[in-house]
Amino acid sequence: MRNQRGQAAVLVYIFATVLVLAALSLFRTGRLTSDKMEMQNAADALAYGVSTVEARDLNFAAYTNRAMVANEVAIGQAIGMASWAYHWKSIGDFLLEYNNYLSGPTLGISNAVLQPLAQGFQIPGAIFIPLMRGYAKAMTAVNHNVNKAYGIAQQVYHLTSVINALGLLDESIEANAPDGAHMSGYGVLMLLAHLSSYGSLPVPITEKFTRSYNPAAPATAKDEWQDDTSGETDAGGYGRLAATIHNSGDPFTKGWHNPPYHDDPNLTGRGWVINFFEMMAEAGLIPDPPLHLGLNAGIFRGGIDVGHFGGGWLGFEVDAGIDFGVIGADVNFYLQIRFRMLREGGSELRATIPITGTNRDKVAGDLFSWSSADSTNFDLGFRGGGGFDAWIRIPFIGKIDLISANVVMQVADERMFVGFGFGGSGEGCSDPTLDDDPDNDDEDPECESVSDSADVVIYDGAFPTSAPLGAAFVWSGRNAGTKKNVLTSAPSHMGTDAELGLPFPTPTGPIPGDAYGHAAQRLIGWYYPPGAFAEGVYFQPSDPRRATQNVGTAYRGLPRYLDTTGAEPMWKSGGPFFVAGLTLDEEDFEAEHYDDHGGREPAGRFDLDEAFGWDSMSAVAKSEVYFDRPLDIDYFARGDGYVEHGSAFNPYWEARLIETSHADRVVALLLQHGELAQGITLNPDVESLLGWIQGVMGNL
Repeated sequence: MRNQRGQAAVLVYIFATVLVLAALSLFRTGRLTSDKMEMQNAADALAYGVSTVEARDLNFAAYTNRAMVANEVAIGQAIGMASWAYHWKSIGDFLLEYNNYLSGPTLGISNAVLQPLAQGFQIPGAIFIPLMRGYAKAMTAVNHNVNKAYGIAQQVYHLTSVINALGLLDESIEANAPDGAHMSGYGVLMLLAHLSSYGSLPVPITEKFTRSYNPAAPATAKDEWQDDTSGETDAGGYGRLAATIHNSGDPFTKGWHNPPYHDDPNLTGRGWVINFFEMMAEAGLIPDPPLHLGLNAGIFRGGIDVGHFGGGWLGFEVDAGIDFGVIGADVNFYLQIRFRMLREGGSELRATIPITGTNRDKVAGDLFSWSSADSTNFDLGFRGGGGFDAWIRIPFIGKIDLISANVVMQVADERMFVGFGFGGSGEGCSDPTLDDDPDNDDEDPECESVSDSADVVIYDGAFPTSAPLGAAFVWSGRNAGTKKNVLTSAPSHMGTDAELGLPFPTPTGPIPGDAYGHAAQRLIGWYYPPGAFAEGVYFQPSDPRRATQNVGTAYRGLPRYLDTTGAEPMWKSGGPFFVAGLTLDEEDFEAEHYDDHGGREPAGRFDLDEAFGWDSMSAVAKSEVYFDRPLDIDYFARGDGYVEHGSAFNPYWEARLIETSHADRVVALLLQHGELAQGITLNPDVESLLGWIQGVMGNL
């Protein structure tokens, strides 16, 4: 038994060695796992923090952009009020102008009527004009300068957000990561790419998620910058901003809902319409619907309809025919007239393209200008036509036309149509004022149904059908000289799209007929030649006597602003997406757990090699700035039910962590550890190159 003493000690020593190795392995594995979790948490916190800062930046831009839009609309309202005052006085001017022509034929009777009536408009107009001018100048100056301050605040906040995001780096790493952890070279590369694509650094990357639009950067007008809806150019971005401002205007400002182009009584713009025959029909003074008188005697039949045919048209329609059973003929003709008084007007934010100087044919944000036009017109419409049809009835086949012809004519809504055809019905011409679609505000008056039935068109084009009773135009912009956005008298700026053969200049230009609440389509009122008192809209900006109608000389165009482009560059690793990369060198790991303590790093048989790739451990995280307007909460949901897309005009930006893509992980492994996915090994040359890249990025 004495020889067996101590045998258990050997087993104890062997078991103790295994136990120590297991304890060391468990300790080091735990430390590796713990540090890896801390690294991942730190990367998540860093990515989420950066996106949160950027979401706040976009929300701030959205609130300030909306404030800019509201202030611009307020400028348009003030300009419209000034135009209304000038228009009120101009009614008296036109009455006196008409009196010059009527006093002789009426033997002076018109003097007793029109002159006192004109004073009733001129005297209060002389009071309204200085009041509204002062109001417009004050509103223009205050709101324009406030918008400039908003634009500066956006740039400052945007830059501050970048600085704040950079400041989060050290803070997040120090608070959440193990000692010695830092941004990896891959993380630094992704950070630089993100800040560039987010729009903060002037690095030449093709696409940027945000863009600060410079109002002084011009573009050639011939480059069709108006079609740049994505905002790829500065001028295109301001075209989009101008459209947003115009669409956000109230009915008084934009005048889109002026009757008779909109039949909603709650959306009246600043205009109105008095349809005299329609009023008489509603009062029961004329038949509505038309009164029908008919005669049917054997082979002869005939009838006449007299009264109101809808839309303010008053007239008659005659139908007659003869029927011998086998052969017969039908004839019809109609005549209708319409008499209205129209008040139309609206404010426009337009690009004033210079025609001379260094900025000739250029457009930029600071070349936009507010202007407003108003007009009141007597409007007369006429339409008529007729047709003839001879036919034969064949048994088992039916009625066959032997010959048919029709002629149609309509002079209304500043257009004339005359045509005739064979085989058409000759029922008349369509009236756009009877359109059943109340939202179709931009329909041009055309005789579409007539053109379908007329084989030969004699004339189809612009023709004046109204006589002006009032016209006014005001604008906001810099004074003449070296200033850039002053309105000129150039035809290309003030013309409409109509070609007329009137005895005074009627040039054409980019202003469509539906501009300024359809005031621009009133051809005589727009182009009325200058006289002793009254002038049409076209002549007012260029007349030296009208210099006071520049009511906002402090206006300097649209301000600088920030917006999103919708781009997602760098395969969703830039722009709204941010990839954070952290690394912990093996030396720092060893120093944290051994060199900073009383013990020594295990060596010899107790040495455990963690096999860090490129002597480091790393973690990556990905975050996203995204737009999400709640649709299930009535307080936030849109009233029209439409889905709203993200832009820097909608303040519903949020931040969230998202899963890294396969491409993100492959690139991170390659650049941080020199490893390819699926265990593919690198040849020595590529591995040497990656080692050099890692060394360079490690020194960033």
